[in-house]
Amino acid sequence: MCPENFSTPKKSGNNPNLTNQSGVQAARQFDLPVYKENGAGGYIEFRAYDPERGKMRRKTIKLNRVKGVTNRRTYARRVIKRLTEQLNNGWNPWIANDTGDLIVFDEVVKRYESHIEKMLASGYYRKETYDGYKSYVKIMREYILKKRPTYYVYQFDRSFCVDFLDYVFIERDNGAQTRNNYLNFLRVFSGFLVEKGYLKSKPTDGISPISKRLYKKERECIPLDVVARIADYCREKEPDFLFACYLLYYCFIRPVEMTRLKVRHFNLKNCTLTIPGELSKNKKTQTVTLPKKVIQYGIEIGVFTAPADDFIFSYRLKPGREEIDPKHFRDHWDNVRRALRLKKEWKFYSLKDTGITEMCDRKMASIAVRDQARHSSLAITDIYTRHNTSANKDIINLDGAL
Repeated sequence: MCPENFSTPKKSGNNPNLTNQSGVQAARQFDLPVYKENGAGGYIEFRAYDPERGKMRRKTIKLNRVKGVTNRRTYARRVIKRLTEQLNNGWNPWIANDTGDLIVFDEVVKRYESHIEKMLASGYYRKETYDGYKSYVKIMREYILKKRPTYYVYQFDRSFCVDFLDYVFIERDNGAQTRNNYLNFLRVFSGFLVEKGYLKSKPTDGISPISKRLYKKERECIPLDVVARIADYCREKEPDFLFACYLLYYCFIRPVEMTRLKVRHFNLKNCTLTIPGELSKNKKTQTVTLPKKVIQYGIEIGVFTAPADDFIFSYRLKPGREEIDPKHFRDHWDNVRRALRLKKEWKFYSLKDTGITEMCDRKMASIAVRDQARHSSLAITDIYTRHNTSANKDIINLDGAL
């Protein structure tokens, strides 16, 4: 039996047995059950659509436990009547849910995308948060297309999440931190599905992140002689990008924050830069010190002569009215890295780590470094401090009062 208005689902190019987002109607396909007998005994046979395989699949129910041919046939008629009613009401033997409750997974993903777009438009999500979630969804779609055709929400289960994380970590060869980021996305997405009533519980419950103790940062501090080479190269080839490097190295301004800074946020007289709470990661308005070296270079390349409401970085990293994507900084850094043949572990953001470490090495007060880096505690600042691994001569010769 086939429901009215049902059109045959399109076949996937990778596997002719799998349909491509076939919809709920596909799962309601079935052939009426019939009773059959052979040398081994009696059985009921019918076919129903299997969403996992994307095709009709034969189902048999053996009746040999019913003794006597007459009793078996009478029992079979009752079972066939009950099965037919269940199938007509949307039951499918290959899935746990009644098909009347089935929800197409792709439709739910589209609703989630509409949700995060609304959160961005309403100001609840920052642009980078929105971009991150969109990227995660894109890779999840890629996984579904290549590895695990998924048609209905019930198929988004713990097995799906575990296999998807393995796909990100192993097959896509991403680091442990990236794998943990995807786990966080799956938790958020699972919460959305539960909140909207698409699932009863989160399939991510019980899936653990990889401990930070088991992996190191994918970026490294840059040796100071290499930092000097970068400065020399940028001064000649990438003068506007060098100002971004200065802000990251000396003021520890995040790339995303740089794209939002305007000329009016700089106070040259007081040598300060104020990052408003609506522009910063921690949502706090904070002021950092502008070294004279940074101010002088900004004056030299004409940053502070632009209108007060201009972004300091716009088209071609020059001041302008248009806000740019942080990706522009990474693109310029890739140009520098290739030109100087720098290690891939030396990333643009490594300049921040290196700048904080140099301040600590120069024995600047920990509180001053903490405030400049806008760390929430001295414990975070202490991570960047190099601790001695050799004996201290003063302590070796110490002869105290005891």
